[in-house]
Amino acid sequence: MFPAAFLLTLSGSSISTDYDKLEAVRIETETVYTMETTDFSMTRDGEPVDAPWGRGGGGSEEVRTVVQVDRVVERQDGAPSVIRRSFELIEGSSARERGEEVFESERECPLSEVTLELSLDDEGDVIAEVVEGGEPDDDALLEGHSLTLALDAFLPEGDIDEGDRWDLEAEAVLRALSLDLDAALFPEPEREDDWGGEGRRGRGGRGGGRMGGGSTSALFKQAEWEGEATLIAMEEDVDGETCVVIQIELEASGDLQEPEFRGRRDDDVLVRPAGATPPVESTYEIELEGRIAFSRELGRPVEGEVEGTILTERNIERSRGESSMTISTVREGTFTWTVALSDLDE
Repeated sequence: MFPAAFLLTLSGSSISTDYDKLEAVRIETETVYTMETTDFSMTRDGEPVDAPWGRGGGGSEEVRTVVQVDRVVERQDGAPSVIRRSFELIEGSSARERGEEVFESERECPLSEVTLELSLDDEGDVIAEVVEGGEPDDDALLEGHSLTLALDAFLPEGDIDEGDRWDLEAEAVLRALSLDLDAALFPEPEREDDWGGEGRRGRGGRGGGRMGGGSTSALFKQAEWEGEATLIAMEEDVDGETCVVIQIELEASGDLQEPEFRGRRDDDVLVRPAGATPPVESTYEIELEGRIAFSRELGRPVEGEVEGTILTERNIERSRGESSMTISTVREGTFTWTVALSDLDE
């Protein structure tokens, strides 16, 4: 990958959100993670052991939806200094299969139907204050918010021409996909008996249990991201708007951070009991691509989409006395993220 400064040319033009034009914008974002066990094997003392759910299956899906309205209240030097951000809707749901059973749950989202006023303190840090709706019990949900549009993180700095490219740092990826706000919008609940009690229903049933940890979204927040953006078109019609189009390519790979072990089956791996040895190998690979459309007339992004594949592999060995066991799990999945921005009709 080449640094952006090397590729930018003086004959190009700047692509950045014009906050002098921006008054109020509705932003609708949907993120979908799917995962499925494509291979599972277990041996005890070198002999294969049949799993009750077979070699595959164990699918899971997470869906997260955010609808927000950003209103620019004050500006300073062409940048927003006070924003009213109304979260009209924040929803998170999941469904996980285990054998013939499906466990469905919904995430509690305390900031749904809450309006925040975001401003800058004397040191230039963003502070958030609830001006409409219920005050969250956890003040941490008011941290990490930004005055600017999330998609600004994918835009280049300086002048640029068609065909130019620039690197996307890990921080920019987290910001653009709103993964940096995941803990505020979709806070993790305290762990409960996710596989029993009220949350446990048969196929097609809906339980009242909360979603536990170890989710695919957690992997995306922990991933070691690398990315590249390319300006592929200076003029393209997108729903009636003449737009600059930017191609996005993202990838991440490395060792998985192991979940907290509780001696039971977690979301996507058979969890080892106390005293078991750590996994011999536990890795992930993510490959994503997509595009962003930026309207010069509106002076802001109008839509974005990113999708791709996820692969995780875990190999575990454990022994007790003269007995030994190995467990191998391969899971594959998809990621789909879409965002649409529209002027607010008031």
